[in-house]
Amino acid sequence: MKLSIIIVSWNVKEDLSRCLSSLEENPPTSKYEVIVVDNGSTDGTIESIRNQFSGVHLIANSENRGFAAANNQGILESNGEYVLFLNPDTIIDSNCLDVLMDFMDKNEDVGACGPKLLYSDGTVQRSVRRFPSFRGALHRHTALKYLKIFKHDYEKWVMRNFKYDQQTEVDQVMGAAMMTRRSVIDTVGMMDEIFFVYYEEVDLCYRIKQAGWRIVFLPEVKIIHLGGRSSGQIPADKTIMAMTSLIKYFKKHRSKFASTVFMCVFKPALILNDLVEILVGFIKYIFYVVIFNSSGRRDSARKIKRAAKMLSKYSWTSLFNI
Repeated sequence: MKLSIIIVSWNVKEDLSRCLSSLEENPPTSKYEVIVVDNGSTDGTIESIRNQFSGVHLIANSENRGFAAANNQGILESNGEYVLFLNPDTIIDSNCLDVLMDFMDKNEDVGACGPKLLYSDGTVQRSVRRFPSFRGALHRHTALKYLKIFKHDYEKWVMRNFKYDQQTEVDQVMGAAMMTRRSVIDTVGMMDEIFFVYYEEVDLCYRIKQAGWRIVFLPEVKIIHLGGRSSGQIPADKTIMAMTSLIKYFKKHRSKFASTVFMCVFKPALILNDLVEILVGFIKYIFYVVIFNSSGRRDSARKIKRAAKMLSKYSWTSLFNI
């Protein structure tokens, strides 16, 4: 078996059906298998796969086990020389899987690679980043961004000036479509299940790089990625889950002293950020009420709710216990 394609789904029946259809229409020339691990969907996903895609190996979980754990289930059931982690909200074009495998065949020092990801309108999705930094995280998630403190570090982290038309060695590629070798997984291990969702592929890329392999972005391969279809169902929790995983990443890969110092700065700056967002959101809400702007009012209410939920999650004790 040359290729194992692992797809984790959660209540995205239509997206998954579209993704599987694109795989059927644009299969690789080598022998391959498709493994879908469903995390307790309630939208008819299981029945849809069984009725429409009988050739798919389906693993149906009774509950949402998280992205990393579900991918690991798929890895344990897979047999391919290469493993492609693929999101259900992707659409595969012709030859792209063959090009990815051919590149890996010809570059044995490459542990993982990723394609150029496009939104449905054809615009490029920013799918390449450096590994997270303390300063970049402080700018991204806290009130320091209002003062533009550590802005350069944040832009360096997200590779703001990266050219998506050049084949480049990078720190990480997005897990929405990432190919790696089975030998790499056997060496560095599977995805770390301390990450329920988000940063599990960042952690895997970090371990791959630490073990001496290269990770490469391939712009000649293009895959459509609609983006955030599962996590978009829970927008308020999405930021909380991402931040929780980021903190776990720092605690795993940075020194205990450095992580503790970071948390001492991060926590009050995060709380201040949420308080500012609640205050600004409340002012905007009143303004939109006065001018009878219902869409603005709803948007302000949503932002207030999100900030309040963040504030509730990261109380003065809970953040240190992540």
